Amino acid sequence: MSTAAPQLIRHVVDPAFARAWSVESIQAHEQALFAGGVDAYGLMERAGRAAFAELRDRWPGGARLAILIGPGQNGGDGLVVARLAKQAGLTVDLLGWVRPTFRGSAAHAWAALSGGFPAIEVQTESAAIDEVLQAADVVVDALFGIGLSRAIEGAAADFLRRADTVLSSRAERPGVLAVDLPSGVDANSGAIDLLTLGADCTVTFLGIKRGLTTGPAVAACGERVLADLGYPPEADETCIELLHGGLRFGPRARDGHKGRFGTVLIAAGNRGMPGAARLAAEAALRAGAGKVIVATHPDHAATLNIGRPELIVHGVETAQDVLRLVSLATSVVVGPGLGRDGWAMTAWRALRDCPLPLVVDADALRLLGPNSLRERDAVITPHPGEAAMLLECDAATINADRLGAARSIAERLGCGVVLKGAGSVLADGDRVAVCQRGSAALATAGTGDVLAGLLGALLGMGLSRQSVMELGVCLHAEAGELEAEARGDWGMAASDLFGVIRALLNGQVEPLGTGWRRRCASSDDSSRGQGDDGR
Repeated sequence: MSTAAPQLIRHVVDPAFARAWSVESIQAHEQALFAGGVDAYGLMERAGRAAFAELRDRWPGGARLAILIGPGQNGGDGLVVARLAKQAGLTVDLLGWVRPTFRGSAAHAWAALSGGFPAIEVQTESAAIDEVLQAADVVVDALFGIGLSRAIEGAAADFLRRADTVLSSRAERPGVLAVDLPSGVDANSGAIDLLTLGADCTVTFLGIKRGLTTGPAVAACGERVLADLGYPPEADETCIELLHGGLRFGPRARDGHKGRFGTVLIAAGNRGMPGAARLAAEAALRAGAGKVIVATHPDHAATLNIGRPELIVHGVETAQDVLRLVSLATSVVVGPGLGRDGWAMTAWRALRDCPLPLVVDADALRLLGPNSLRERDAVITPHPGEAAMLLECDAATINADRLGAARSIAERLGCGVVLKGAGSVLADGDRVAVCQRGSAALATAGTGDVLAGLLGALLGMGLSRQSVMELGVCLHAEAGELEAEARGDWGMAASDLFGVIRALLNGQVEPLGTGWRRRCASSDDSSRGQGDDGR
């Protein structure tokens, strides 16, 4: 069956948002800057200025700042913010679990602050901490930076517990700005410490860190802002690709017919679960499939296409029933509402050796063997719980390293993997990419079925697997964003996505943004000079 892959049109994305770096790469970049004559304290000054400018723009009425200061270079960034705030006439209190002995650039920042304002000190007493946090308009988190890769313990942990308790007791929680990243976020993996203080906004420096793009860290960061300080890093082998959507189809050929746009077979919907099959099938239609055939449980085959007569529905009972439909298709989706009984096993056995491009979702993931998808044009779409089942661990382990988990599943099964969740991770061979779009509105039953149907339709059109994964995941995420923007995060139903998906594919609506915002570097060139240390 001949298909012609549609033309893809891509919106241009700011190159600064195209990739994310490992901690080691950012640290090596800093050292190279210092070795080349960039002054470390000058770079810290730029970082502090960027953070303070963001604070003033976001909270223009914020007159009382509580700045949480750690002993390292991240604390030095906070000291720069404190000095600038004092110079602007704001009330500033420094809080910490210890009065640090600052070193390197942080020592320079402390000298500049205390030289201008000799009375200032880092307050460590419980009563003082409580009083300041109760009155603060904005809290600045400058405790720990990208070098932290262990659990927060001891006095630092006690300090953060106390801070969270006080802030949570307030009738109105103050704004929270994280400097480079929220303290306790693993900048490589995206895991967060249980004590991490969630931010309303995070200003990260030089380049985007991998851990800020996916998993629990996405919520912990709040709005994510990049300030490259005038020294963006070069791409290297540790980078992962960031996806911001903006893809759409070019116009259909005037002489096109339904046979050119693929036929998707949806094997889904066991007894009592016709909705999953219906959602996946209608999503495939809205993605532009020429035809959609549904192989479903006989109990509801006669009613599944009520209100959507374009769907071709067959009740199947035997493997032969399924295989007859395979011969009509260009791609297959198996799993939504499939169940785990004998009917499900019959459908899976008929499809497991199918040579067509394949999407495996939901219950079908439990039926995969170690090599059942190797060298197949296949994509699987696990959520963290299903990923944990595939890797024989728990969901917490998956969320502690979503990038590594997606890679491991792709290597184990030899297929494309979409690890769903905040910052969905796409792994396929050597490529790892993370979608930066999406909304909490998508956290509702049926949205995974919609994604499976989208992917199946795109595979059936003849697009490459990597293009299918990028377009399908970003389209799904953007549709969720637009629905949430129009009607709010709460109460969205999966079927609400269909109209938005069609409009996005046809370029009739514009995506909301990129998931990141840039803050331009200061024109100040104080970072030229002799380097002394890293951040």
